[in-house]
Amino acid sequence: MKYSILLIILLSFQSFALEQVEFIPEKTEKNGYVEPFQMFDDLYYVGDKWVSAYLITTSDGLVLVDSLESPYGRWIPENIEKLGLNPKDLKYIIITHGHSDHVGSAEYIQRKYGSKLIISYEGSLLAKSQSEKSKGKNQFVPPRVDKFAQDKDELVVGNKRFKFYSTPGHTKGTFSIDFFVKNKGTEHRAFIVGGNGTNFNGLDLAEKYVQSVERIRSISQATPAVEVNLASHPHLAQIFARKAKPSEGMNPFIDKDGFQDFLDVLEARGAKKLLEEQSK
Repeated sequence: MKYSILLIILLSFQSFALEQVEFIPEKTEKNGYVEPFQMFDDLYYVGDKWVSAYLITTSDGLVLVDSLESPYGRWIPENIEKLGLNPKDLKYIIITHGHSDHVGSAEYIQRKYGSKLIISYEGSLLAKSQSEKSKGKNQFVPPRVDKFAQDKDELVVGNKRFKFYSTPGHTKGTFSIDFFVKNKGTEHRAFIVGGNGTNFNGLDLAEKYVQSVERIRSISQATPAVEVNLASHPHLAQIFARKAKPSEGMNPFIDKDGFQDFLDVLEARGAKKLLEEQSK
């Protein structure tokens, strides 16, 4: 009798765990849901109200950059279908850094579609640490890493080439992504700055943040200059405001000066944080 009770309890726990793993939250404004939309011929926004996630189409499958907090990134597969694409074609998931709002849903998507995952080594350690602290509906398992991104690494998927730059500061393992998108067949250089905030502590990280912004500015101004700001948080690139703006035939996401303005914001944030850390 005692063993039967234990077995029932064990099966109940397993059933509850399975429900937690497969739970998909309601798509509401309160939960931050945003309908997916196309930004370029080969680039789509599949993030939520607070955190960006970008889907890139290539001649050899799909690439997803960042996966949102668990469980909200579990919307992504259905959103890919809404765009007329197939989540089974998701070849790579690239994670810019290990904070839970960027990596939390990666394992769920990876497990469903067998996608290969790229993150920095330091990012993977942070993801594991964040996973161990996660609880309740936000609980997540760290994804399986297929490749550790290193500075100046390149990933070629079909007709797309992604170049990675180590840009620590926001976290130790943050990296940024440089690639081209097409608008009506014409290429434009895009850049994803992997970590935007100064919500960290320590003089070393503050110094690295400032240095990373300086490096990104230098990289972004090389010909052809970066014209498309794909910030890791949508408000910093005015993603939704630009989407709502009448375009009159122009793509509102193409803005070379806007990217430099964005770096000005990061530069000011970094200078302020550096002074704070130096005064401690």
